[in-house]
Amino acid sequence: MLAFNQTVAMLLTEEDFIFAPPAELGDCVQHGMVKTLPVGAYLLPAAMHPIFLVILRGEIRVEHPEGARSMATICLCGGTRRMLPAWAVPGTRILTLAVQPGQLRRLVDFPALTIIDDWLAFDCFLSGQERGEAARCEAALAESTDAARQTAAFLALLSALRRRRRESEGDLVLPPAHLGLAPKVLAARFGLSLRQFERRFLASYGQSLRSLRQQLRCSQVLAALVSGPPKAHSLADLAARFGYFDQSHLNRDLVRYTGYSPGQLLAGIAGDDPAFWPYRISPLEMARLFGPAGY
Repeated sequence: MLAFNQTVAMLLTEEDFIFAPPAELGDCVQHGMVKTLPVGAYLLPAAMHPIFLVILRGEIRVEHPEGARSMATICLCGGTRRMLPAWAVPGTRILTLAVQPGQLRRLVDFPALTIIDDWLAFDCFLSGQERGEAARCEAALAESTDAARQTAAFLALLSALRRRRRESEGDLVLPPAHLGLAPKVLAARFGLSLRQFERRFLASYGQSLRSLRQQLRCSQVLAALVSGPPKAHSLADLAARFGYFDQSHLNRDLVRYTGYSPGQLLAGIAGDDPAFWPYRISPLEMARLFGPAGY
């Protein structure tokens, strides 16, 4: 089993921390986080890329079109294009680990499109032998209450999957600075026809380039909104800076992706409501956990 390196963990509270992945996973996942969730209901903001979510103790239920569903001990959550209502029982502690853009195939043989706007038990994506490894990982998680040991067990599982796909390449990946280029220009850079590029981008990112740009823009607004003093930016300034038609356009996107209006977000972050914990992560921690694009 991998040794969990405490020196790379940055404490958030007494029992919450951020950890760096081992070197062999550094090309496919971001930093991870262990956190004890607040009790009760909260809204999960939309996330652009797949995330592994491991329940170290407790239970989480997430609203689904077919009704609320309990999450499995080890879940693979796809990118989401809307916020999701969720509930945590008292004492629930989780591990989250975001997949880098276009790198899901380095761990499982499925494109990101397969699981967009959904979440499934991780073993649904594994072969017979790999399911046995996942079952042993779940047993190790259940046998220990030490978050560092539980983290090491999960990273060992991912490392085994990565070694098995050592020769696998990620899907089509664009540098963040290139996401604003015209699709025809991007297709030419990859030596693809426009239709081929659009098809591969959809498989890799789980949504179209246009849809991802919309979500990325809202994520950038969100970062600007929550990282500075409450009155650092007027909504009109933010709308103009990020290319929105007007404030109402910005407001609609924030409500879609977070469930909150700008005023509700600022009031919630400034207050003591624990349901707003996703927006109290510092900019440095956010970049480590989700990359430069944020959620």
